[in-house]
Amino acid sequence: MAASLELQDVRAGRDQAGWCLLFLEHLDEFARLAWYLVADAKLVEIAILRTMVRLDEISFDGSTPKLAYSQAREVLIQQSIALLELEREAEGVLMPPTIVELPNLVRLAFMLKLILRSPESEVAKFLHVTPGRVRELVRSAISSLSLRAPASVLTGCFDA
Repeated sequence: MAASLELQDVRAGRDQAGWCLLFLEHLDEFARLAWYLVADAKLVEIAILRTMVRLDEISFDGSTPKLAYSQAREVLIQQSIALLELEREAEGVLMPPTIVELPNLVRLAFMLKLILRSPESEVAKFLHVTPGRVRELVRSAISSLSLRAPASVLTGCFDA
């Protein structure tokens, strides 16, 4: 019984080290991904910490690096979205501090689909909507962005 517990502890430590190394190897990319999704430095930090905690619960398989990377990326996206939902619940409606103050769902669909180039079916899965709804959300984001005046008009700076 004690040997079994020790073996589990060794495996858990190996899994944790594997996830940490993978995460460190792709830290810039993962941090950028979190920033795109939550658009706030403090929320990026929290999303990454929540991701690391969640990854500790998943067995790490270093023999398939692409799969491990995909798992880490998916968990980071899930934790970022969940964090935004928690923030919105805690504060009523959280306006994301972004240049284009889009509602979270619209902004997330736009970022995941067009900026991060995730497949529509994957975006739908993350946001718990249909692929058709993803298309609507992205169109809405594009419409909102195209209706905004250029920054040069707002600031009076025409010589760029």
